[in-house]
Amino acid sequence: MLKLKARSSSFQNKLMLSYLLIILIPVLSALLIFGLDFYNQTKRSYEDIMNQLNKRTSLVVTDFFSNISRNSYFYFTDNRLKRILEKKYVQSNLEFIDDSNYMQQAMDQILLMNGQLVGMSVTGINGRVYSSTSANTGYLNALLQELPKDKLRDGKITVSNAYNSQFINNQGKVVSIIRFLADLDGIKSHEVYAKLDIRFKLIENLFGGISESNSEVGTIVTAGEHLIYTSADAVFDEVAIQQIAAAFKRSGGHENQLMRLTVNGEPYMFAETLNELTDWTIIQFIPSRAIDNAFQKNIGKYVSISLICLVIAIFMAYFFSRRFFKPISKLIKTMKMADSGTLDRIADDENREDEIGKLMQSYNSMMHRLKESREKELMSSRLQKRAELNMLQAQINPHFLYNTLNTMHSIAELHRFEPISVMAQSLSSLYRYNLKSNDIVTIRMELEQIRNYVQIQQMRFLNKFQVIYEIDEQLHDYQILKFLLQPIVENAFYHGLEPKGGSGTLKLSIRKNGHTLFLLIEDDGMGISRDKAEQLNLSFRKPAAEEQNESKNHIGLRNVNARIKNFYGDEYWLQISSVEGQGTSVEMMIPAEKGELHDAYFGR
Repeated sequence: MLKLKARSSSFQNKLMLSYLLIILIPVLSALLIFGLDFYNQTKRSYEDIMNQLNKRTSLVVTDFFSNISRNSYFYFTDNRLKRILEKKYVQSNLEFIDDSNYMQQAMDQILLMNGQLVGMSVTGINGRVYSSTSANTGYLNALLQELPKDKLRDGKITVSNAYNSQFINNQGKVVSIIRFLADLDGIKSHEVYAKLDIRFKLIENLFGGISESNSEVGTIVTAGEHLIYTSADAVFDEVAIQQIAAAFKRSGGHENQLMRLTVNGEPYMFAETLNELTDWTIIQFIPSRAIDNAFQKNIGKYVSISLICLVIAIFMAYFFSRRFFKPISKLIKTMKMADSGTLDRIADDENREDEIGKLMQSYNSMMHRLKESREKELMSSRLQKRAELNMLQAQINPHFLYNTLNTMHSIAELHRFEPISVMAQSLSSLYRYNLKSNDIVTIRMELEQIRNYVQIQQMRFLNKFQVIYEIDEQLHDYQILKFLLQPIVENAFYHGLEPKGGSGTLKLSIRKNGHTLFLLIEDDGMGISRDKAEQLNLSFRKPAAEEQNESKNHIGLRNVNARIKNFYGDEYWLQISSVEGQGTSVEMMIPAEKGELHDAYFGR
């Protein structure tokens, strides 16, 4: 134990020393070379901020206009809107008014849902122009004269320069998004465009919000020679902004290019980027004095903070080394005890939220599971013999019933009571079929049990009923859900043929159509009313739980329908048709599946 503590303490001291060296070496090195390096780092930091702000601004602008431009696809939500735009003939005035009103309502609805838009216009293949209530159709052609149509036809959206709109409900400075409707059928050489109007105040607020995120960095946005936005109205006049744009133009305008310029007698650092979606130039700038002030302000703090950090680092190194290694030593001790068979939990440090605490929790959980596993093994060994005895006892009842039925059959044959012998043998076969066969059987197996059931009924009713089988022998090896036919046949006897009195006929037919089997059971018994049959068919289409809560009648039919739906799927069905006083037919559709089955009862 002493040896373990010595090793633990030795490693703890090494870790503490390594921690201190990791802190001391960078601090001492920085104290020697921080001078010019520190200034350059401060400068590069601001340059990175400007470049990142440029990228962020460009990304925000792209997302802003891209998201708004998606509203120009509004006609895909309504086929009639698309058909109106794709009309190649010029409508009559009445038809155009009807189309225009319909388009206007759709576009007004878009404006209501999107507060960023103040107007929408769109042209059809036939040259007709449709607009929202707050848009002026005349502005579209004027804007198209100023924009590059080759870029529009390439599928890119184009953003116009800001212009003054004088239209009612859409007055003030506006920016428009123009898109060529290449997704319409049959456009070929037609000039079909969509125009979305955005209030320019939103653009200013967009850039203003970005600029305010860093008060030292300013923003200028231009479209060619036109000024879009500037956050430095009090610093740069129009002449100064033109001077800045000309300097970038002379330098070649490389992406994220950094440039130092003196404007109005003061040096500034500028960074430029071009937004590909709008072709707007985004320029970030910062006064050089801001970099100098940051350096002078931080250099004094650096020395003081470094000394404080050294003291704190020494204290933290000692504190954390003890905090880390104390629970680890306790865990090692407990694990040694677990090797000897003592499955004790670690009482302390379990409530810690760090990795050490999680390790303790995992260890305690493992000990708990080991204890539970040991107890379960003991309990399992005690119950195993009892379960085996219960299994042997559970097998007595079926064998007793089989033996009883076989004895009845043998006695009936001995005394030549053929009806009793036949009924006992048929009932025995039905019972074994129910208990021993699989859930999926062949049609041959199912038919054999139907014949057993019919044979018992014929004994009861003295062969008054005739049963006709119309089944191709090639279908006998196809698979079917067990007891799918017997409940329907039983229904036909008890609710159709038996109440009728006299003789009757039951017909069972199965036919194959493609990959589907159609099973039909018909009788010429009492039948039911057409309304009742329709109610049953309606209930068959409802979910099983809802169907059971609805009525307790016709449980056999409902169970068969539920089994078909649950096993084969909702596309397969059971339906009933009946004429009161003439008979009833029940039809089922299931998939035609063929495969080899092995059943203990049938010896397969």
